[in-house]
Amino acid sequence: MDDKNRSETREQIEGQLNSAEREFITSCVLAAPVKPSVALEVGTWLGGGSTLHILRALDKNGVGHLYGIEADASIYERMVANIRKVAPDAAKRFTPIFGFSDEAIPKWLATQDKEFKLDFVFLDGGNNPMEQIVEFRLLDKFIPAGGQLFGHDARKRKGKFLVPYLRLLDNWETQVHDFSDYGMVYSRKLREFPTAASLASAKGKLNRMRLEPKEIAATILPSWFCGAVLKMLPRQFSKSLSDEK
Repeated sequence: MDDKNRSETREQIEGQLNSAEREFITSCVLAAPVKPSVALEVGTWLGGGSTLHILRALDKNGVGHLYGIEADASIYERMVANIRKVAPDAAKRFTPIFGFSDEAIPKWLATQDKEFKLDFVFLDGGNNPMEQIVEFRLLDKFIPAGGQLFGHDARKRKGKFLVPYLRLLDNWETQVHDFSDYGMVYSRKLREFPTAASLASAKGKLNRMRLEPKEIAATILPSWFCGAVLKMLPRQFSKSLSDEK
């Protein structure tokens, strides 16, 4: 997860999301008409934010298991230790997964049975906006009607593609909550499939956004080059370019 919105829980675990965001995701677990049985989070960071609050809400429900994907090895190890330390009882409902989501998710799904359903998804991984699209496409068919999908940084570059894509799919009900400047997208699945027309609209919108000059440049230029250019620019301007949609 991006290094932002850091705070500490009462157990001194660093985590992201502000108090309103944490309360919102907690309430969505607790108030779901059907208590979530399987939850997935992409981007756990150190575990004190969304990870801990989703996990505690599942434990309060008395049902459900959270799988958390983290790609940074040093962060992953600290996160696992943190969860075991401050939530030893709820930790039995948590399975950490190390790796990048585009590889980790297919491997994880391959271990599930034919009746597998995913009730709750929280996406907050890397800053490349295509990552959330890839994650959504991998997971969508496993999310049943009534399933909930969240994405952080909805107002920033990370959510640039996913938010308009979801809004054009008529089998999802989507809104963005401005609990912070970063924004959080919340979507609830209404039925299994979108109409052909809405799916075509969503794909068309995504293709047009990906053809924007700066998106083409970000795709074809090596990451080290893009990073070097950003470092040469004034800090505030560089941050605005990396964060903006």
